[in-house]
Amino acid sequence: MGISMKTPDQQHMLIQEGDSASESADEIDDDVQANLVCPSALSAVLSIVCPCAWLCSIRTIQQNEQAAVMAWGQYAGSITKHGLTIVNPCGIELRVASTARASLDLKDMRCSDAKGNPIIVSGNVIYKIYSVKKARVDMQNVEQYISEQGPMVLRKVCSHFPFDSSSGPSLRGGGTADNSVGAVLRKELQTILLDSGIAVLKFDLSDIYYAAEIAAAMLQKQQAEAMVEARELIVQSAVDIASSAISRMKAKCHQLSAQGEERILGNLLTVICSDRGVQTIMPLQM
Repeated sequence: MGISMKTPDQQHMLIQEGDSASESADEIDDDVQANLVCPSALSAVLSIVCPCAWLCSIRTIQQNEQAAVMAWGQYAGSITKHGLTIVNPCGIELRVASTARASLDLKDMRCSDAKGNPIIVSGNVIYKIYSVKKARVDMQNVEQYISEQGPMVLRKVCSHFPFDSSSGPSLRGGGTADNSVGAVLRKELQTILLDSGIAVLKFDLSDIYYAAEIAAAMLQKQQAEAMVEARELIVQSAVDIASSAISRMKAKCHQLSAQGEERILGNLLTVICSDRGVQTIMPLQM
C-alpha cells in the first residue's frame, strides 16, 4: 500500500523549534508516502474497468499544504509536496491541512497566581502542523483541540508563578530563558499536543492584570512596597554621603568634636532624607 518514509529534516526542526516533550514523536504513527496510482486494490480495479475516471485524477496541492489520502475511509498515505498531483480518483478522499504558521489568541482568562490572587490573563499561541496524518486523520478538529487545551495549560502554569516578583520568574516578567513563564507554557502545551501533529513554536502572555475585586488593594500594596524601597535607598545613600563628608573633613585636618560630628551628621541626614525642601535658619547675635 505505501512505503514508510523517513521523517523529513523539516519535521525534526519543527519539533525542536516547538520544544516537544520527548523524542518519541517520530515513533508515533508517522506519515507514510502515499501510493497515488494504486492506493488500494479496489481503486486499481475500478480505475482499470472505468478508465474515464482518470480524467478527474489531477489534484493541486498548494504551497504550505499537505494532504492525507483516504482510500475507502482508510488512511493510505500522505502527499507532502505541493504542485500538480495525479491521484487515483476511485474511492479516494484528500484531507488537506495547511502547514503555514498559525496563531490563536486566548482572551481574558480568569485564573489565580501562586499566591491565590485572582488575575485576568491573555495569551497567544503560535503553532504549525507538521504531520497531516495526526492532524487530519487521528484528530477530529485540531484547531478546536488547541483552543480547548490552551486555556487549561494557561491556568495550570499561572497557578505556579506569582504575579510579580523581584527575586525570580513571575507572570509579569523575569527569570532566565529556560524557566520563564513563556518557556513553561510552551513545554506544557507541546506535551499535550505531541500526538496531534502540532509543533508549538511560541506561547506567551499578551496581557495580565489583577481582577477587579482586588485591583485597588493590590495597587495600594505595590505603591507601599515601592515607597518602602525608595525610602531604604534614600536613607542608605544619606548615611553614605554624611559619613563621606565627615571623613573628608577629617582628611583635610579639620578638628571636629564628637558633638560637632553628631550635629553635622544630623543636619545632613535631615536635609537629604526630607521629602520637602529644607529652609535654613541662622541665629543672629546682636
